[in-house]
Amino acid sequence: MTRKILVVAALLCLLSSCSDSTKSNESQTPFPDPPVFTSRNGVLELVMVAEPTPATLGSFQPTAWVFAVCKTSDAEPDNCPADSRTAAPYGGVRLQLTAGDHLRIKLINHLPPAPDDAENAHGDDPMMNEMLAANPVNLHTHGLIVEPRKADASDPTYGDYVYVLGYPAGKLPSMVMPDETATDKPIQYDIYIPKDHPSGFFWFHPHVHGLGVNQVTEGLSGTISIGSVSDYLSLPNAQASSLPVHYIVLKDMQVLAKGDAQDQLDADFCQPDPVAGETRNGSCDGADFSHSPDPGPNYTGGKWFFTVNGKQYPELSVPESTGEIWRFLNSGASRSYDLVMEDDTTHNPVQFQVVSLDGVALAPPPGSSSNQIRALTGGKVDAVPCAASNSGSAAPVCATHLVMLPSSRAEIWIAPPSSKSSTATLRTRTYTTGDDGDSWPSANLAHITFAKGSSTSSARAAAPASLPGSVAVRRVAAHMLSASGLLGAPVAAAFTGIGAAVPLHQAQLIASGKAAAGARPLTAAQIGSAQTRLADLAKPVPSIASPDCSALPAGHRRRIYFGVPSSNPDGFGLGYEEVDAGGNPVPGTFQDIAAFDADKINVCLPLASGNTPVTEEWELVNVAGETHNFHLHQTRFTVETNNAPQGDGGVLMDNVPLPTGGANCDGSVATWRSGACKVGTIRVKIPFAEVGDFVYHCHIGEHQDGGMMAHIRVIANQ
Repeated sequence: MTRKILVVAALLCLLSSCSDSTKSNESQTPFPDPPVFTSRNGVLELVMVAEPTPATLGSFQPTAWVFAVCKTSDAEPDNCPADSRTAAPYGGVRLQLTAGDHLRIKLINHLPPAPDDAENAHGDDPMMNEMLAANPVNLHTHGLIVEPRKADASDPTYGDYVYVLGYPAGKLPSMVMPDETATDKPIQYDIYIPKDHPSGFFWFHPHVHGLGVNQVTEGLSGTISIGSVSDYLSLPNAQASSLPVHYIVLKDMQVLAKGDAQDQLDADFCQPDPVAGETRNGSCDGADFSHSPDPGPNYTGGKWFFTVNGKQYPELSVPESTGEIWRFLNSGASRSYDLVMEDDTTHNPVQFQVVSLDGVALAPPPGSSSNQIRALTGGKVDAVPCAASNSGSAAPVCATHLVMLPSSRAEIWIAPPSSKSSTATLRTRTYTTGDDGDSWPSANLAHITFAKGSSTSSARAAAPASLPGSVAVRRVAAHMLSASGLLGAPVAAAFTGIGAAVPLHQAQLIASGKAAAGARPLTAAQIGSAQTRLADLAKPVPSIASPDCSALPAGHRRRIYFGVPSSNPDGFGLGYEEVDAGGNPVPGTFQDIAAFDADKINVCLPLASGNTPVTEEWELVNVAGETHNFHLHQTRFTVETNNAPQGDGGVLMDNVPLPTGGANCDGSVATWRSGACKVGTIRVKIPFAEVGDFVYHCHIGEHQDGGMMAHIRVIANQ
């Protein structure tokens, strides 16, 4: 939460004539795309070691935490070799997969203990202190629509399951939260990518409740790509195979004057905008807030670095003859970006086309207005008329800036600007998240050169005589939601001896002996384990929402409150109630805002008849004075808007910013009900197409670690 230093910053800027931060004698860093590990013959098998390593950031060399990655065939016992077969960059690696692949990762923890400034590992809660002090780690494959499978007696491996904690060898704690599984041995992940999984851009990061800010801030993350951009962009064949694609992973770290990384991120580390003499090329200078009206720390001599693929202010060359696809990820723990490309000659924003959000192609139906697109994307995209347009199955979405809260991904097609300028600057503008929120500082992130003749000969041959202003995008979202798509077809799960996931109704026949599992018959033990797992997947459990895991009645919706627990004015939490078809709260369902409780399941729901996906409507209400960022694992959702064209809207996301009503919103439901907190709610439709235990939460690290998270279980329909 901010200390209200915007006014102070503005005065400093006026008094000192803020400098032109694009002018600098600093040398440019060549653009570094992440190292890539690619699947072969349907499998990618890796060892990942979470470990400390020095990171070079300007004149500093703080100790970062990284995932050192190598192929399993190259690995040593519980480690990766110390040679070129291992990639361990601060910026992270990329995993290149294909739909239908099997991803196997052996995760090993070589991290040091949680740092002294890790608030939740050294706080007032003895359970959290004991559980987090040794710095456990795990993995979440963010954005993948895969099974959150937990290990059992027949299969000790995990799917995308966040309730397992991996400790360094010999550092197992004496107690953990009741919903967690703890081990000091390597964790083996076996994740089956569905054959109909959409191509797109995703990422992985730890998901240890209470250490999210610290581990992500220190650098623990990487990216995942599935398929190719040609799977959802309509391009000439030659151009599709050679169109340049760059990965732009935004990662930030605060480094104190003594050279140590600050793990508990402070949004007020530097002034929101440059002060006199300050050049902000990939960093901002730490400021002294010890003498401000609301005194804070003195960060003088420190720097806050805003890196692209782990590098400060790199140079990116765009071929004039083809343009490029850029894949953005905000991998920061808490900071948000308002991205713009500014022409260095005219200082006007450079227009680009947004072709994908959160790993799903962006293709709104024709006739969608700018306001509707803004609503459908949760304010991430302010659409503007495209300078030119190709014919295609959907209207192109063009913009001049992108709002990216933590975990957001966006893919854009960028062509040279219409002006004669040959350079531009990728920068983030100051972004404020509300009266009680944070003011995220502005900075230049990368320098761009529109280079003549820099593309490949095949790309030049494929390029049209006049480069178009947009590319055609296929309607992937509509297919995903169809009866044959990933979010509409019968739900599948993995079973020992069967291999890749199979539809639950088929698994039930196999377990009963009425169908074969494939060419190789299952053993009696495998059939028994399938029966046990099916029973476990269908087991109803009491939750805050329902005592018996019953389905929502027709026309009803869930209302989720984002705010502040009355017992902890400095904390974060979620509230709940069910609302009937008339918009009235259902008596007995209200739960006031509270921090995450590991002893409770917040929502339990069954799949639809025949174990097909069930779609629910949720109403998201932010009663706080700052923006929150709703994220739900294992699926996507659509934002409902008024008067939108018929159809799915062409926008499927896994996170959406929730607006704030301003200073009158104190974080309580009571103030919202009284009418004093006036805030627009966001309604989303969510197709649940995976069974198991997972979470929904605010994907701002400080808020999530502070308690704004909830446990959800989806069970099979008996």
